[in-house]
Amino acid sequence: MATATRLELDAIDFPAQIAAQTCELINRGTLAPGLQLRQSDLAERFRISRVPIREALKLLAAEGIIEHDPNRGFFVARLSSEEARQLYRMRTLLETELLSTVEWPAPAQLKALKAMLAKLDELHRVGDRESWIRCHRAFHEAIFDLSPDKVLKRELLRLLRLTDRYRALAADVSAQREHRNAKIDLLLMKALDTKNRTLLLATYDQGRTMVLASLMAVLATRGV
Repeated sequence: MATATRLELDAIDFPAQIAAQTCELINRGTLAPGLQLRQSDLAERFRISRVPIREALKLLAAEGIIEHDPNRGFFVARLSSEEARQLYRMRTLLETELLSTVEWPAPAQLKALKAMLAKLDELHRVGDRESWIRCHRAFHEAIFDLSPDKVLKRELLRLLRLTDRYRALAADVSAQREHRNAKIDLLLMKALDTKNRTLLLATYDQGRTMVLASLMAVLATRGV
């Protein structure tokens, strides 16, 4: 197994950070569904002892991102179309609640959100896939952060982590032509700018429906 990059080496002080790095490798497909995660291999990758690796794997197992068989070890969780449907159903419920309670952004917040959209366009133009994904997540987290219901937001972020590996399969659906032609992110921005909650909720529902449909199509081709 290859050794860690500088980014990975900078993030190995705590099990939670190792878990985040491992999760990213899973989302990229570097660690494939069903793959056994050997502690010795991960310790070599991150250049660290097995103790924090073991704790990181326990964190991921608790979230359902990996599976733990006491007799066989840790494995990347396999993909399931039924799991994806249920995760997105829960996301729909939580996202609707959060978006129903968002407080309309102040001018400075609107400016920051518009700057994120401009950055997304630039990253898409130059084909920087990984940076685009991170920026897109940050844009949506900033919208959810407008809600005062922080407990709901925390739970939603957990669900987002669980659906990340499914979204990665759909080749970044939000960056595809159909999604961009629908101008989902621009409509979200318009809804926030004009304080139009009906448009905000309808646009989120439209974007989520498009993503889920694409995911189901990809999973069907894999027979899962």
